[in-house]
Amino acid sequence: MVRKPVASIQARLAQAPSVSRRSILITGLSLALLGGCKLFVREKKDELDIANAKLKETLADPDRLRLIGEVARSSGASLRRFQSLGLITNLPGTGGVVKPSPQRDMMLQEIRRNDILDAERVLDSPMTATAKLSIIANPCDEKGDLVDVLVECSGECDATDLREGHLMEAHLFEYFSFNDSQLRKSHERATAKGDLLIFPASYSKSSQIEPLQGVILSGGRIKDESRMAIVVSEEFRHVHWVKAMETSINRRFYYQDSGKQVTVAKGKNDRELRIAALPKYRFDPTHYLGTILLLGFAENATQVSERLEWCRRMIADPDLTRRAAWELEAMGSDQAIEALKVALANENDQVRFYAAHSLAYMDQPESVAILENLARIFPKFRAHCLIGLCVNEHASAREALESLMQDPDPELRFGAYWYLHHRDSRNAMIAGEPIGESFRLVRIPSEYPQICVSMERRAEIILFGANPEIKLTKQLEPTPSLRITPMSSGLIRVAKRTLSGEILQTIITSDFVSLVKSMAAVQGNYGDIVHTLDALEQCGGCSTHVALHPMPRTGRLYGQETEIKPSEPEESLQDETGSQEPDTNKSTSKASDSEDSMVRSYSTSKTPWYRRMPFTKTSD
Repeated sequence: MVRKPVASIQARLAQAPSVSRRSILITGLSLALLGGCKLFVREKKDELDIANAKLKETLADPDRLRLIGEVARSSGASLRRFQSLGLITNLPGTGGVVKPSPQRDMMLQEIRRNDILDAERVLDSPMTATAKLSIIANPCDEKGDLVDVLVECSGECDATDLREGHLMEAHLFEYFSFNDSQLRKSHERATAKGDLLIFPASYSKSSQIEPLQGVILSGGRIKDESRMAIVVSEEFRHVHWVKAMETSINRRFYYQDSGKQVTVAKGKNDRELRIAALPKYRFDPTHYLGTILLLGFAENATQVSERLEWCRRMIADPDLTRRAAWELEAMGSDQAIEALKVALANENDQVRFYAAHSLAYMDQPESVAILENLARIFPKFRAHCLIGLCVNEHASAREALESLMQDPDPELRFGAYWYLHHRDSRNAMIAGEPIGESFRLVRIPSEYPQICVSMERRAEIILFGANPEIKLTKQLEPTPSLRITPMSSGLIRVAKRTLSGEILQTIITSDFVSLVKSMAAVQGNYGDIVHTLDALEQCGGCSTHVALHPMPRTGRLYGQETEIKPSEPEESLQDETGSQEPDTNKSTSKASDSEDSMVRSYSTSKTPWYRRMPFTKTSD
């Protein structure tokens, strides 16, 4: 066979139509492959093949780790802090000038953002003051939720008193730094505005009132999404694991929203699942994430039964009962519910509490009597018992809260009212009437008279029992602009000086309800009535005891010897645009380490926890 020169072949290819050239190339490639060309043969397995082979081997292992918490950790269970500067207006000449500083420049920019042209004059007016604003957001607080705003006068402003003040709309951010470099801020995380309430000295436990610190009840609106997540350990990062965890979580945790079923878990990549807030768990995010970490995934019926049997044995041990109750709650099956109901008969109060608390999240009526009884007897369980009655949708739980409102203990009855309002704000028993546009008066029939004043979230005065009598022997000045004077006829004169200098006054009978309603007549705000009631309590001018927000706290968590300190805002790295990075690096896990210790008391060894003896004590 005579070989033709290469040049002549190339010339013919150049002159041939495009279809012919393509046919010649395909034919040549086919001949090359038939001749033993190994162009597309992989001599080594790639990373995907190795990962898949390892996955199949792990799934076939009967002793593999089967709980989410054994292959992953929780993230985002810490509080979030949003901060900024704001302008307090409507002050009665107690404002001040802001010194030259970055705070002044920032405040001028914020004022101009509200279309105010003469920003310098407004900032230096005696009727305004610059204040530092802070919002502490619960991990379950989501976009659109209302929260309190903490207010403190800026150190660069020489204002003397913030009472009567109103916060102009402000925008709050998160502030962070990279490797101790220049401070940066995120995108807008919240907005804030509203009337300022200065804490009375008796509420802040100080010797005298702090006129430069206060709060705006529900004055902040969150614009940030919840950041709760499950982060998979490095050795278990695979899309199959994430998908299996997502399926397990969504099968157990979901809710109805406008007739549509909403799931809470969504896998983002091979190492992270985002967890949306579940309304039922919003008061206890640690419990929520702890229950998720105790979910099994990619299990068969035999493996689930094995875990169930060990939980039945473990729940009777007071040191291990929380772990067992949370895992049975995570299972959510009829068999798990039955195991929790059996634990209700245990003689140990802690075992009965944990069992009833988990049953409440599954709307079981058997938990109601236990939680009600424990709330009355043990203050250490009280807050979580009330939360359990709040989230239990059975009708008997509502009746229990209504019954607890008749208890003589101020803390118990106010807590019952608080959570009953969260459960159903339209309940006729707690229906209140608005006093002007500032606050509400709620009257609850009771044999035990009591006045409770809300200092968080809602501006409300709650009166338990009959209308008490006001007995004044001298004039009261609860605030610089408000004066309450007893008259010889037995009536009471209430007078207030407005911002324009006008004095509004009204004459009322000497009873509590008339005094509260008089605030609307003299244009009084919620701060006026709060300080008035505090002054009456201090001088003994009211026939009924006044309690400022006697709320049972979760700091007495499960009866520990010392109260648990509130969580600090989570410190995590962010990029220059302000979007938060998943805290999978060691530098971002400082806050997460403490939160994980609350929900992870097990080892990450290969042998599952229910096959290890002896059991390790659960960390509280």
